[in-house]
Amino acid sequence: MAKLSNKDINAYSFYSFSSNFGNTMPLSYLNMFLTENLGYGPAVMGSILLVARILDFSVGLVSGSIFQKTNLKWGKYRSWLIILRWVVFSGITIQFLNTSALPMGARVVITFIGYGMLHFSMNFIQTAQFGVLSSMAGSDMEDRSRLSIRSSQWTAASMILTSAVTLPFITFLAKFIGDSNAFSATAILFALFMAIGNMVISKASEKYDLPAPKDAVSNTKSIKINDLVKSIVTNDQLLVYIIASSIYFIAIMTVSGIAAYYFIYVLGDRLLMSVQLTVTTAFGLVASLIGPKIGKMLGKKNAMVYGLFIQAACGVGVAIFAKNSLIVYIVFNCVMSVARYFFTGFGPNYVLDTGEYGYYRSGKDYRATATGLYTIPMKLGMAFGGAISAYGLALIGYKAGMTATPEFINNFMWILGGIPAALYALSGLIMLIGYKITDADAAKYAAANAEKAKAAAANA
Repeated sequence: MAKLSNKDINAYSFYSFSSNFGNTMPLSYLNMFLTENLGYGPAVMGSILLVARILDFSVGLVSGSIFQKTNLKWGKYRSWLIILRWVVFSGITIQFLNTSALPMGARVVITFIGYGMLHFSMNFIQTAQFGVLSSMAGSDMEDRSRLSIRSSQWTAASMILTSAVTLPFITFLAKFIGDSNAFSATAILFALFMAIGNMVISKASEKYDLPAPKDAVSNTKSIKINDLVKSIVTNDQLLVYIIASSIYFIAIMTVSGIAAYYFIYVLGDRLLMSVQLTVTTAFGLVASLIGPKIGKMLGKKNAMVYGLFIQAACGVGVAIFAKNSLIVYIVFNCVMSVARYFFTGFGPNYVLDTGEYGYYRSGKDYRATATGLYTIPMKLGMAFGGAISAYGLALIGYKAGMTATPEFINNFMWILGGIPAALYALSGLIMLIGYKITDADAAKYAAANAEKAKAAAANA
């Protein structure tokens, strides 16, 4: 039976709302800023970000095991929200500094530092956010679902606002301070709002996420890389989910890295991106209400499978039919939005379920490590999806300020729609064939593990 109040759930979800603001600039506009404002060539940009993202992936691999061992004074998870709050703010700000007057080498170093401050920290911040979800809800599956679904709905509302205001706001500021400085100012404001959301979730989780007794942590065995590898390889369901989710995020980040160029070079108007994003994210709010209900009826596995196959079909539609029509592009993206919410509303519950499964089956508690691995697919997606989009642009002859030819546009559309479609389909097949945990199984594992933890605490 659910026990969390709406106040607690909304406080948790407000962080997702504000976090989307903070992440909007680095996730949606960094590539455009680097190539169009700072003069990066697409291959240079792709190479720098690929190196940074591989390092980011390495940090993500060990973040869960660090959580397993540490016991900071503000709580196991919320301590990291507090410690890294302003590091994240600084990382977003630094990536969008107007360094166009500096030598290219200096620009690259500054971008790299900002990227690392943001994304290395987010490995811990996101793990902390999902750990807080587990702390607040406990083993109550209804509360876990309420937290993750409400969070996805607040994210959808935030996406409507950022889609509607970001580019118009940048364009407005550019009249007074120039285009590059307008990007910088917008990044600072959005990052500050994200920091405020961090304060809200830190306060809301204070009574739930308490430090463990000192002897409990001092007696915890350190998890080595070899243990980390075992926790993944021996948990077949976690491995299936990570592979499928990684391929899904490669598709997402391929689109994210290249979408802005569709409006600049295919449709010929950068501000049309704001129109498209506003319409599709406004529809996304509706999708965030409809999609999770369909997902709950389907169950977690089928929700992801059907959602991925529908997105694959839409990707092919974009590649073939959207080169001359913003309306067609919007329609396919709206359909994809509903399909995506079939399963994204479950959020970290997939890794929580696989963590409970691993503990139930093996008796070894790697649940915090499993939760830490939730961000790994996104990191891999950013690395390889970003590389596909950047090197793809270089391969088809992109140059800043160019006049797009019909051949360029045709090749571009297959990078934007065709490649992601193939990846969505592959991810769906992997989940269909390899993922076995039912929702009933997940509830059984969580309840049994909670009893096991109580018994261990009573005997301590």
